[in-house]
Parts: sequence; structure tokens; C-alpha cells
Amino acid sequence: MPFSLSVFALAVAIVLIAYTVLAVAGFGSALISIPLLALILPVKLVIPLVLIVDFMATAATGLRFRRNIALQELKPIVVPMALGLLAGVTLLIELPARWVLLALGIFIFSYGLYSLLTRVSVRTHSRWWAIPTGLFGGVISGLFGMGGPMYVIYLSGRVTDSTQLRATLSTMFTINTGARLILLFASGLLLQREVWIAALCLLPFMALGLYIGHRLHVRLNSAQIGRVISVLLLLTGASILVKATGSG
Repeated sequence: MPFSLSVFALAVAIVLIAYTVLAVAGFGSALISIPLLALILPVKLVIPLVLIVDFMATAATGLRFRRNIALQELKPIVVPMALGLLAGVTLLIELPARWVLLALGIFIFSYGLYSLLTRVSVRTHSRWWAIPTGLFGGVISGLFGMGGPMYVIYLSGRVTDSTQLRATLSTMFTINTGARLILLFASGLLLQREVWIAALCLLPFMALGLYIGHRLHVRLNSAQIGRVISVLLLLTGASILVKATGSG
């Protein structure tokens, strides 16, 4: 096992919470798992580890709702997303781990503050927004594994039906994680033995989290879950910044 029993217990708790949230809200697993796991594990192990677990989770969720996917909304975003992913993964490989951790902390804290202070509004987005959304979301996904909020903001302004939005987001995340798997394999980050051992250990708890979340879906308000995530992001972002600035 690539980590101690106490670290494994913490990782299990984080994964359970993250994928329960994914099943309830349709997104948010990486927003929880990556920053929290980065507090107890090296960031360049965490990102490929979560990628493997996320791919399995989003693929399973996408298959569950595959009949409701709005394919026409995904087509214009795929190419710019691929270009952004290439840039983001390149930065992940080239930047020192401490810089990646520092940038992750800044991003997490800033997004947590933004999402906590911003009121949710329903507006229709032009299809032209697919290009900057794909590019910027791809860079954030490639570097941090956390481009999901960009896609949620854009697609929620294009798809009005909640079931169709959920299915389309799941498919978007599956495409995104699948492309990142290829890029991280090519880069060598997915060739770390520790990554695969950790992923195999945590996959059953991802499945359990999804099961719990699907059972809770009718009882919990996803907007309330979002507020909890925002507060959690502020706390974990601040903790990551402390860890990054305190490391030599």
C-alpha cells in the first residue's frame, strides 16, 4: 500500500463524501477529493489517482442516464477542451510540485469564495461561449483535474431540463477524464505504480459513495450541497496554501 493505515482511512472518508456528493448533485467530486487528498498525499500522485477513480464514476453515471444526453451541446466544446487539456497537462508535467500545490490552493480558495458569494441565476448562454469554456476548462482540468465548474456554468445555461443536464454533464466529464487519461499515460504520470495501487484500494469506496448518493438524491437539495462545498473549498484552499508556502 502506498500510504499508511491512518492516511488510507482519511482517503476512504474523503472518497466516500466526494462521490456521495457526485451522485446527489451531478458534479463536485473532484472539488472535494483533490484538495483534501492533496493535504495528505503528494499533489502529483493525487491528480492521476483521482482521474482514474473519476473516470470510472462518471462513466457509470453517464451510462445510467445515457438516453437523456444533449449531444448537440457537447459537439462545439470538445475541440477547444482538447487543446486546453494539452496545455494544462504540459503545465502539470513541467511545473515543480510546490508551484502546482500553490496554484491549486489559490484556485480552490478563489473558486470557493466566488461560489459562496455569487447567487445562482438562470441565464441562456450563447453557443460561442463553448470555445472559451472548453479552452479554460481544459487548462484547469489538465493542471488541477478540476475544470468541472466551467462546464457546469456553461451547460446549465444551454440545457434547461434537469435530467438532460445531469446526463450531459456526466458525458462531458467522461470525455474530459478519458482524454486526460490518454495524456497522462503519454506523460508518464499514470505509470506510477503507487497511483494504480491507491486507485484499486479506493474504487470500492467510490462505488459505495455513488450508491449512498443515489439513495439520498430525493431527500437532499443540491443547492444546499453546493453551499457546503463552497465553505469546504475555502477551508481546504487555505490549508493547501499554508502547506505550499510552508514547504521548502
